[in-house]
Amino acid sequence: MPTPSTSPDRLPQNASGPSRLGVRRRMDNAKERETSQRSPYRLQLLGPVAAWREGRTVDLGPPLQRAALCVLAARAGRVVTKDTLIGGLWGDHPPNTAEQSVYTYIAGLRRVLETAPGRRGPYSTLISRSRGYVLERGAVEADVGDFERHLAEARRFQTAGDARGVLRTLEAATECWSGPALCGVPGPFAEAERVRLEELRLTAMEDRAGALLDLELHQKAVTALTELVAEAPLRERTRDLLMLALYRSGRQADALDTYLEVKRLLAERLGVDPGEALRERYELILRADPSLDLAQSETTDAGPGARPPRQLPRAATGFVGRVEELVRLRSLLTPWDGGVPQAVVAITGAPGTGKSALAVQAAHTAAHTFPDGQLYVNLLGATPGVERLEPIGVLGRLLRALGLEGKAVPSEEDEAAAMLRDRLDGRRTLILLDDAAGPEQVRSLLGLPSGNTVLITSRESFAVADDCVRLVLRRMRRSEGVTVLSKLVGAERISADPAAAARLVELCGGLPLALRLAAARLGERPDWSVRDLGGRLEDRRRTLHELESGQIAVRSSLEMSYEGLARGGALDRLAARTLCHLGVLHVASVTADVVAALVDEPPDAAERALDRLVRAHLLETGEAGRYQPHDLVRLFTIELADTHLTPQSRKDALMRALGFYGATSRHASALLDPHRVHFPWPDVPQRPLSLDGSAEARGWLDKELAHVISAASQAMASGDDEIAALGAYVGLALSWQLIREARYREQLELSRQTLLVGKRAGDLDMQALAHGQIAGALGNLGQLDEAVPHQEIELELRRILRDRFGEMRALGNLSVAQIEIARYAEALESAEVQNAIAREIGSAVGERHSLLMAGSARRGLGDAAGALCLLEQALTLARVAGDQHHESISLLFLAELCLDQGDPSTARDYLERGLRLSRESGQRGREGHLLGRLAQAHRLLGEPEPALRCALNSLAIAQRSGDEQLRRQAEDELREIGEAFPGVEVTPPRSAEEALSR
Repeated sequence: MPTPSTSPDRLPQNASGPSRLGVRRRMDNAKERETSQRSPYRLQLLGPVAAWREGRTVDLGPPLQRAALCVLAARAGRVVTKDTLIGGLWGDHPPNTAEQSVYTYIAGLRRVLETAPGRRGPYSTLISRSRGYVLERGAVEADVGDFERHLAEARRFQTAGDARGVLRTLEAATECWSGPALCGVPGPFAEAERVRLEELRLTAMEDRAGALLDLELHQKAVTALTELVAEAPLRERTRDLLMLALYRSGRQADALDTYLEVKRLLAERLGVDPGEALRERYELILRADPSLDLAQSETTDAGPGARPPRQLPRAATGFVGRVEELVRLRSLLTPWDGGVPQAVVAITGAPGTGKSALAVQAAHTAAHTFPDGQLYVNLLGATPGVERLEPIGVLGRLLRALGLEGKAVPSEEDEAAAMLRDRLDGRRTLILLDDAAGPEQVRSLLGLPSGNTVLITSRESFAVADDCVRLVLRRMRRSEGVTVLSKLVGAERISADPAAAARLVELCGGLPLALRLAAARLGERPDWSVRDLGGRLEDRRRTLHELESGQIAVRSSLEMSYEGLARGGALDRLAARTLCHLGVLHVASVTADVVAALVDEPPDAAERALDRLVRAHLLETGEAGRYQPHDLVRLFTIELADTHLTPQSRKDALMRALGFYGATSRHASALLDPHRVHFPWPDVPQRPLSLDGSAEARGWLDKELAHVISAASQAMASGDDEIAALGAYVGLALSWQLIREARYREQLELSRQTLLVGKRAGDLDMQALAHGQIAGALGNLGQLDEAVPHQEIELELRRILRDRFGEMRALGNLSVAQIEIARYAEALESAEVQNAIAREIGSAVGERHSLLMAGSARRGLGDAAGALCLLEQALTLARVAGDQHHESISLLFLAELCLDQGDPSTARDYLERGLRLSRESGQRGREGHLLGRLAQAHRLLGEPEPALRCALNSLAIAQRSGDEQLRRQAEDELREIGEAFPGVEVTPPRSAEEALSR
């Protein structure tokens, strides 16, 4: 794909150099003085891309290397994947060498940016991460950051109505520019970023002109806007401002000519007419409307008795945060282009998110846009013990506020709504409806004439409301929450322990209500530190109790929502019952299928109930089909379960959910590998989820594994023996998936819990199963000496139970452990006894396993021929059976035998086949061992690059799984590669992510 030209003499029409920007070009020495006082590197993107370090110019390399730096700088502090870099540099059609070029550019940038150039890692400025790279936040300071900070500050001044502050910060923002953005940098990212930044610059200059008009500096505004029109002749907002500035400067004819000129240009170039806002401005200027005169419009009064209503509650003096949301609301209520405001705006969100405070703040900010009045009604939609207002009552209040006598207010809703529309025709009025029960309560108020706005707050979704823009209010960011605490408690007290303050925000879930209550608790207890309160909230049984002050509490706010559902129709009542039952199962998120088991309802009914809770903002949706509560709502559901469900109901619900999880886990594992023998499973009424083949089975296990582990652990910690036993069997149902995924730590923890449950119940079979699982997990984690005793106990218990199949399997697992600690003669004996029992009871899988272990043991004893014979038998049997698990083990063992005999070429063939099978069957742990041996084969064949890649991937798997034996083997192999190929960088990575990124 040809690279777009970025030569400075071929600028797009609306781009501009320093002279057209009206910005002074800063001298290099001034920039160097500024740089020396900031971060080590100063990056210029708002102009020709350049960098300085400690006052000296830095050579950033070729254009594409500069483009890579621009992509990384735009996402400083976040991982930028190699695919993102390739897309940003070349788009959808990169060259074949793109990936290698990225490595080259990263290496070049590291030579420039790292504080200790020439040293091969570990890097501190441009760091390798999983599948990509991170440019450390703060390591490079860019002028774009300064520009955007000035814009954010200007928005805050706009919100506060401080025109001088707006002017000052926007002038500072435009001073950041020294030419067209990202000048000289090619690629799709640079092109898109140029467009984005140019749009921000033009908007900033328009806002600056607006501030000049607010300060009655009309002639200065004319000069600035005339220059801007020359740059961007088709921007309607610029023309609109210029027309107003000209009119206020006494140049009405010039203002009208400005409109006619843009009308002609739009027709010639785009074939369109000017927008509504521009046409309205033209009409007003044509008739010299008094509203255009700033001084007159601010002082004119309609006389006594005709004053427009001003009913808004007082804005909170301590309101902080929600900057983005306020900017969004301002753009809807007072559009930047001077157009009509949005007809309906609904601020929705969970209880305690600060909807009402934000709405009042936004309404005060936008009040000047609604000169005909601002009305307010509390609809009492979620107030306990009080009937919500009926629509006719709301209409009556609004009509009386607009001057209609009480006896003239119609008694019929439709008639009253029509009269309200008539009264508001041609006016600009803002109506704030606080705490709506839902769209039905306010539907008759939503079709008002253009120019009027209805601003609504509600815990319910307004997705079905016509012509409505929704702003869903979620939890505050940590930084905003800390600011709230500082404002309410005092900056000194909060800044004394910033880490504790940040943790307190997390414990409050980022909810403004919870933060206010936490601040109130600190105010009530001046002897407490922030850390003291945080410690009390860490005890999740006390969290909701601690977040109370006087009559205000997070719990009370949540109870209002729950009670509203419990008193509602059939679906609302089902949603309330579902919310109670969610407190029974302690998992991070749920699907409709598991909730169907919890509440004993069909999945479609459970899904409707969950969606109802989402609309009530009591649940949140993540990926498709998953639901999770906010942290404080989660605690509330546990309280609901304890107070609204009987102990037997809670037990039954949990048993149903465990039955569903366990049955589906076994079914999915069987679909993935029908040759593995699964552990016992009790007879439960729950049927497994219907899964169509291995792909769906793998997808279900991938998504649900962490949740099933949590449910099993929760159950095994129960004091109820039945619940604990079922939890143990659920954990055992996960065994093969945990082994496939090389999640040995979770396997060990679940197995230890299972052993405790088995001992408590006196269940020898469960104890035997647990000992075997513990032994396998310990062996895979490299704790071999600890593994063998557990395996020996399992074998003893199987013999006590006279369980021949269990005895056979225990012997096979014992032979694995014995081989790992080089007790080959004992391993051979165990494998031969296993083989005899397997033949006796007709277990083909046991026979294959015994041949594999016997072959491995004979290899350890130096009997290569005997080992080869047994391993080839095992391979043949595995192929005939279609058992990919045993086939890949056979290929690994045969490859190790070939490596012993100095035949790396044949070993490589075996290993590549085994690796393909392991990946197809999802055997992550086996994949690590195959990669380690494949690295060895490539090294012996003189192939450094594939050897290094395989060794690093093997190490990454070892680090993620905790397999210490595999980790040592991979690190040894990396050292061997370094010695065999001195020019190859083989410094062991610090993490799995770093290993994979190389």
